[in-house]
Amino acid sequence: MSQVTSDQIKQWAREIGFDLVGITRAKPIGYEQAYREYLDKKMYGEMGYLARNVEKRIDPSELVPGAKSIICTATNYYVGDEPVGQDKAKSYGRVARYAWGKDYHIVLKDRLKVLADKIRESGDGKIMTRRFVDTAPLMEREHAMQAGLGWIGKNGLLINKRLGSWLLLGEIVTDLELDYDQPGVDHCGTCRNCLDGCPTNAFVKPQVLDPRKCISYLTIESRSDIPNEYKQSCGDWIFGCDVCQEVCPFNRKSPSTEDEDFQPNEKWSSIDLHELEKLEEKEFTDRFVGNSMTRTNQEHMTHVGQNCLNNLSESKSEN
Repeated sequence: MSQVTSDQIKQWAREIGFDLVGITRAKPIGYEQAYREYLDKKMYGEMGYLARNVEKRIDPSELVPGAKSIICTATNYYVGDEPVGQDKAKSYGRVARYAWGKDYHIVLKDRLKVLADKIRESGDGKIMTRRFVDTAPLMEREHAMQAGLGWIGKNGLLINKRLGSWLLLGEIVTDLELDYDQPGVDHCGTCRNCLDGCPTNAFVKPQVLDPRKCISYLTIESRSDIPNEYKQSCGDWIFGCDVCQEVCPFNRKSPSTEDEDFQPNEKWSSIDLHELEKLEEKEFTDRFVGNSMTRTNQEHMTHVGQNCLNNLSESKSEN
């Protein structure tokens, strides 16, 4: 079997392009009861996948039989505050920063494959590895915290003291026994910026979000019309929302990444709302291929875009 060490794996991960890497045991980590209570309240809305494969989500060894370790990675995607290609004379919808560049699911899975291949090669192909980025029933943030990458903030996101919360997570689950890192320590203290700054008051309490009120859910995950009580609060957000990150003190000095894959592409970072209305289905698909915005569809984004235009029009008339 492999003689590869935890330090070697971490070195490879950094060389491949991951900003943070840590390792934790593949076992339940104490969030099971809280997760079951969350499901019982059915706050997940239209995200029914959260209520499936619950045992696998809670116990990584159920998801990947024989699993002993989880190699957790985080990648900085922060590229500043200004999208590219905007004409001040036009009306634009705001896009969450993670979608300004290439689809992180594709980018990170490709990088994890390189790392997984190196690990397997070190053991003559006899080492088991499985890669995950966001879509599998795995408690990514909780395991990343256990692996020492940061802590889960009151906004429910992983926060690193140096990089802030502009982080994309990915994991490799393996049957290797490795050295394990110490869990991250909470540094939020008494700060309530994210809880109080949420435009739709979507936080039930620290670390507990009601997605049905969240702008990211309303503009991406849901396929229903935005409820009337949240239409104005959604402002000019057309895909996602960054408010709970923008107000976080740990993001005030977040370093900008030079990673080419996450640099803003004006096709994606700057959505002209009037142009969006005119796109045919194929034009819509062609424009967003390779980007995270393929998670939504033309009909829903057009609906959200109309809401943005209404809000921008009301804002101009008030001024």
